[in-house]
Amino acid sequence: MSNISTADKQYLDTALRLASGGWIIRFSEEEFVNFFQEQGVNINDEAYIEYGKTQNDRFRAWLDKADNKTVGSVILEIAALFRNKELNVPMFVKFSSGLEKIGKKLLSKPDRSQASVAGNCIHITIRPEIYNHIQRYLETEDYFHAVDEAYKIVREKLKSITGKEKATEVFGDAGTKVGALDELYGTSTERGNPQYDFYRGCGYIHLAIQFLRNEKAHRRAINLDKNIAIHYLALASLAYDLISR
Repeated sequence: MSNISTADKQYLDTALRLASGGWIIRFSEEEFVNFFQEQGVNINDEAYIEYGKTQNDRFRAWLDKADNKTVGSVILEIAALFRNKELNVPMFVKFSSGLEKIGKKLLSKPDRSQASVAGNCIHITIRPEIYNHIQRYLETEDYFHAVDEAYKIVREKLKSITGKEKATEVFGDAGTKVGALDELYGTSTERGNPQYDFYRGCGYIHLAIQFLRNEKAHRRAINLDKNIAIHYLALASLAYDLISR
């Protein structure tokens, strides 16, 4: 995953939209696919249609999932396209230099840490759907709202699948309700089966999210300890992942 900042994402989005009133240099679908193929990227890969199938949707998904070197290199190619356009068409704002700075910055950065263990320190990668939403809170060290918003994303995902955002309605108060298993996992299983225990465990995690979220919703924001916040965020990422497979 790249670690392009929120501010750079916003600049990139502004440049791509304003330059043509649509997207980049008014790429046709074939030109769009070919541009990425030249950079060694299959932009039609299933991983990049998570947000939708438009050019902008696939680009955003790719931006979230690709590594810094790839993103930086592609942004430099986009900057070159902008520079050529700026030479031929007078433009009030020239974005090429700003795009070049973003591309070079990413090429000089290490990728966002993947899962690793060093002593009692564990580095993990949380779901991009959660990280992209809470990044601005993490950057300002507002960990209380980072956790609170992460839990909202988990509840919204549960609702998008089952029509219900409360874990108690989906899994029951004790995690034993099995009516939603077909919706969540495409299968159901009987009690006593190890797979049933796994599904029930997923239910417990979502019940924890619901009640921890309720507790935060009924109290004032506090300065949440960073280490504790990271544990909460890992729980949110796990809960989201378990119902997204």
